Parts: sequence; C-alpha cells; structure tokens
Amino acid sequence: MEKYGLVLAGGGGKGAYQLGAWKAMRELGVEFSAVTGVSVGSINGAFIASDCFDAAVEFWKTASVDKGVNITQELKDPEKLFSFKNLPALFKEVIKNGGIDASPTGDFLREYIDEDKVRKSGIDFGMVTFMLSEFSPLEIFIKDIPEGKLIDYLLASSKVPGVSKIGPDDERYLDGGVYDNAPIGLLRKNGYNRIVFVDISVRKGFGHRNDFSGADLIYIRPYDVEKLGAAFDFSEEMFERRIRMGYLDTRRVFGFLSGRRFYFEKDVFREMVVQFGADAVEQLEELAELTGVDDLKVYDKEGFLEELKVKYLEYQKEQELKEVETDQKFYGPIIKKLSQFGSDDKFALAEAVLNDIVV
Repeated sequence: MEKYGLVLAGGGGKGAYQLGAWKAMRELGVEFSAVTGVSVGSINGAFIASDCFDAAVEFWKTASVDKGVNITQELKDPEKLFSFKNLPALFKEVIKNGGIDASPTGDFLREYIDEDKVRKSGIDFGMVTFMLSEFSPLEIFIKDIPEGKLIDYLLASSKVPGVSKIGPDDERYLDGGVYDNAPIGLLRKNGYNRIVFVDISVRKGFGHRNDFSGADLIYIRPYDVEKLGAAFDFSEEMFERRIRMGYLDTRRVFGFLSGRRFYFEKDVFREMVVQFGADAVEQLEELAELTGVDDLKVYDKEGFLEELKVKYLEYQKEQELKEVETDQKFYGPIIKKLSQFGSDDKFALAEAVLNDIVV
C-alpha cells in the first residue's frame, strides 16, 4: 500500500490529540513517507518520524508549563497564560526579563527527541516557522537543517510572541502557525499527494486551500475542538481525554467507527439509522451531548439509549426545578410566556425514541 504524507497542525497542549491519532494509525497499519508540522505539530512530527511512540507518551505525560518556561506563579494558570486578559502581567514579565525565558523547553525536548533517529528514519520530515528578520516563512526539511540543530528549529516553529529569543543562529522567529497552521503545501510542492491531516486548530479548515485541491486527503479533527481544552492545560485528566478523542476520531475517519458527536460500531449505527431515521439519530446524539452523556465511549444501541434515558430524566427534573424557581419570582410568568415563542420541539424525534426505553 502506498504510504501517506502526514500533516500536523499546531495547538499547544492540544497536541496530545495527535498522539491518540498516531496510536490508532499504528494499530491500523497506516505508514508515512513524509511528515510536516507546525509548532507542537512539528514536535509530534519528530516523534512520529523517528517512530518513538513510547518516548512521545512519556513526553506528553510529563509535559507542563513549568517545563516549558520560567515564569511567575500567577501566570501559570493554563487559562491565563498568553491570554489577552493577562497582557499587563505578561508585558511586565517581558520588560523585566527581556522576554519570557523558554530555555527549559529546549532542555525538555532534548530529553526525549533523538535527532539521529529522525535523520536515519528514511522519512522526509519538515516544518514551518516564520523569520522576523526576513518577515517571511521558512519551510524546511530535515535534510536542510544543520546537524545538531533540530531542536533549535523545533523551538523556532513553536515560538509564541513575548518569548525570549530561541531558535537557530540567534535569528528571531515566530510560531509557524502565523503563516500556515496547515502545511499541506510543503508536502504537495515536494510531490506528496496522498495526505493525512490531523487538525487541532481553533478555526476549522486549512491555511491555503489551493494546496489540497486534487489531493487524496484524509482529514482528522474533533467534532468540537473546544473539548480539547485550553492550549496550555497539561493536566493528566486533559491528556487522557485528548489522546482518547484522537484515537477514537481516527478510527472513525478510517471507517471503523460511526457517529458524529459520539462513537458507535458501524453496524450498530447503521441499525439505529434504519430503525429510527437519520434525523432522530442526529437529535439523540445532540441531546446526549446536552445532557452530559459520556462522549468517549464506544456504544452499542441499548447501552447508549439507556444511558441517555437516565441522563435525560435527570435533565428534565433539573428543568422542572428551574421552572418552579422562575414561577416564584414576580417576572416568572412573563419569562415563561416569552419562552413559548419560537418553540419547535427541537428534540421531538429523540424524545419519541426515549419514551419507549425502560430503565
């Protein structure tokens, strides 16, 4: 079977999703002749090119803000780090130290990435960064990176604004995602047309749409990327969620699972569509998401419907309590009356299915 070229988008800690996707593709026997990445995608790409899965898992399990930057404690909250609302504190840090010190990232990467293995893998490995001195992107493959400089270029591809000067030859760089967070073109221009793209970008889609016209493209992305959490959240819980989601999404994309928001065996999902209709199944999945059904399991029909029915009954009770509380307020009748306008029984088909379920 012809091997694929692999493209990995950037997205900070959300990159653990790509590790889950890689795990699934290893099990399915999907192989790569080339890998390109941006930012954390370039770091994951180095692991994949050198086929060091166990090292990648260990890297992600131990990753943390502390191991990436030297920064004051108040800025280490993953919801605040590099956020707009935290700009005053970040600016103070940059002025005080001449930029946020990211030297720990280089030391951390050198613990886990074996440059020699990447070079000897036989896989074309490339990345994208942005050179501020030239104000232009740098798209580069491992064969053009000087010996011993791979980590420097990975740092350059991952550099966010405000971080002190990191990268090769004392040049100033920015995260390659400012130019293209989907470096499909780097593969296409080098003759690779059979491509798997694992996208963790906040904004769905590709940087340069002309780069994938006519390509044999497999696109892997969460149904809701917001469920991957904050880019700088490296908690164990989020790591497990991301890797599981990447694994299941990849099996779904390659045709081994079905569903949109949830995961089902193919035959199970087909049976549900035949029995209830496609619109009802879509409503069931949407209602399951609304009511908090576990979205990282592979379901059979009975298990899914029973779990949804339990959650739905709980949800109904909560709504009834809210209505009682609202009615007790002087403006309650007005709100209740207004809420009736535009009501279209959004989950009517799903509710009809659940009414026949006994739990």
